[in-house]
Amino acid sequence: MKRIGIDVGGTFTDVVLIDDESGDVWSAKVPTTPAEPVRGTLNGIARILELSGAERSSVGRIGHGTTIATNLIVEGKGARTALLTTKGFKDILEIRRVSRHDRADLYDLFFDSPAPLVPRRLRREVAERIRFDGSVLHPLSDEEVEAVVDSIATEDIEAVAVCLIHGYINADHEDRLVQALSKKAPHLFVSASSRVNPEMYEYERTSTTVMNAMIGPRCKHYVESFKSEVEASGVTGEVLFMQSNGGLAAPALVAERPVTLLQSGPAGGVTAAAKLCERLGIANAITGDMGGTSFDVSLIRETHPQVRTNTMLNSFTVRTPTIDIESIGAGGGSIAWIDEGGGVHIGPESAAADPGPACYGRGGQRPTVTDCNLILGYLDPQSFMGSEFPLDTDAAYRAVEKHLALPLGISVIEAARVVRSVANALMAQAMRLLTVERGFDPRDFAYICFGGAGPVHAIDLAAELDIDHVVVPNLPGLLSAYGMLIADQAYDFQTPVTVNLDELSETQLHKTLANLEQQATASLAKAGLDASHVALRYSADCRYAGQAETLAVEITNQDDVHPDMLASGFEAEHRRHWHFIQEGTPVTLVNVRLQITVPNLLRVPTMPGGRPGKPIPSRQRTVVLGDKKVEIPAYRRDELPVGCLVAGPAVMEEKSSSLVFPEGWNAEMDSEGNVHVKRER
Repeated sequence: MKRIGIDVGGTFTDVVLIDDESGDVWSAKVPTTPAEPVRGTLNGIARILELSGAERSSVGRIGHGTTIATNLIVEGKGARTALLTTKGFKDILEIRRVSRHDRADLYDLFFDSPAPLVPRRLRREVAERIRFDGSVLHPLSDEEVEAVVDSIATEDIEAVAVCLIHGYINADHEDRLVQALSKKAPHLFVSASSRVNPEMYEYERTSTTVMNAMIGPRCKHYVESFKSEVEASGVTGEVLFMQSNGGLAAPALVAERPVTLLQSGPAGGVTAAAKLCERLGIANAITGDMGGTSFDVSLIRETHPQVRTNTMLNSFTVRTPTIDIESIGAGGGSIAWIDEGGGVHIGPESAAADPGPACYGRGGQRPTVTDCNLILGYLDPQSFMGSEFPLDTDAAYRAVEKHLALPLGISVIEAARVVRSVANALMAQAMRLLTVERGFDPRDFAYICFGGAGPVHAIDLAAELDIDHVVVPNLPGLLSAYGMLIADQAYDFQTPVTVNLDELSETQLHKTLANLEQQATASLAKAGLDASHVALRYSADCRYAGQAETLAVEITNQDDVHPDMLASGFEAEHRRHWHFIQEGTPVTLVNVRLQITVPNLLRVPTMPGGRPGKPIPSRQRTVVLGDKKVEIPAYRRDELPVGCLVAGPAVMEEKSSSLVFPEGWNAEMDSEGNVHVKRER
């Protein structure tokens, strides 16, 4: 069987194909087609099949990561959505939280709140009320249901978000409204909070449910169109989509809850890095994914990616399990510019896929990080992307000279060095946000770099954070696509509890876990998935009584767990995260979560180096190291023998990226084909 992994990025769509019988691996990059997202992915499939010579009928699985959900929110192109909520709570989207934690800058006195996700005239109320314990205070009448559904059906909308107060603990009223809407207006995409985000926190639950509704119609169309187009092309294998939790999921499930796709693309690379850590015995690692438009940082602890349940997207809150990724606009295509005071900035605007950096020769006129790396010799104009995509060095010089060098009164080389330094500083700060600011010492971590531009900056970033070990995995420029191939299927479920642990019996806790498992397996069965051979991973969201936010506590053995274990686990996590505990304060259990994993049992291929013997450079390359131009040996990665040691300064070239390491760093190829660059001490 053959498998295909696809990752749609801002500039390129990356595709990887693995032949499970031979272990051969093929890779390709094709331009992303923002106007027609499906077209770019189909072009990628056609290209990889052409390169490999594989028949379409031999493809048994396609794993696909997409940015469509994120782009819809960021670009404000979601579906026209109505909100249906409890009487008196119409303005929850504008009130948000009084602490205004969603502001870009807490001290910005001129902060301008973005427009609410749903305009006020499209918000409807129903006279109903459920208490916090699930009992009904005010019943929902049939007349009320009929009236509000008739009102919504007359609006020019595409989706409806149903979010009633305390609907997470008792979904009867939400279910009645969903059924009525589906019957009266079956063309609408209806999203209910009890199915999307069944937990307390009314603003966060409403925001998440509305976003799920807003992206629902277009994501559902994309998922179904991609699947049908792939099948029509002759590929009949299973199609799965990467979720933000780092696991693949069936199309039917992501079409119903597209909010799980919001970090789809970056999650693939982190998942691949986590599995790499398992195989190499690396417990803790920082991952850095530098693509065309952004730099995404994540943390792996004890070989597992760090996961969070609360994410900010374009200042709006989303609550769904997501790999903890810190993103900044510092990709290879990020545009460098000068402010009124003469300061150099990178991004967030990007040259994207069209026209791309100036050196791409597609009409781009403004300098980018990629243009500066080309000028400094960190990229080679002839070997870029396996010589299939030659770069225009003169165009890069012209762009940097006009927009940076001349205004600053410095040389083109100096301007390029400034841009690279600023980009490195921004990326190093993003890495500190996930380590130093959370109580971790980056020196205790390895750095795994990927993305097309990841290795290009890797050594500088490691030196900045005093990290001694850098890992450049196979196919670094396509690792996210590779992750789509080797990831497990993973499905998240949760149930609200909201009880102090000292008031919860062991029997009640075990019953809650059992009920959650029963609900989860029933949902998977409904989607046609076999849940008989799966791995279960439980966790609990806990907080001190009176606290606003929770911390996750892993439940390592659900058969022996009891409330005291959760309390002690929470206090240990609270001490690690906040450096103190509140003795004598009750600990509240807010949610119980379950992740069901369907393991990917297909083998992970290894890609050893080329010819045996000592490493021999293929040529010399001119690179600017520090403030000097130097000639250093360049090695082809696919020709390096396993176990060889290459001393810096040197360049390691490959199709999807380029690695430059200075004196004092040594590179070694392991038996799997990964490059380990370590600093001499």
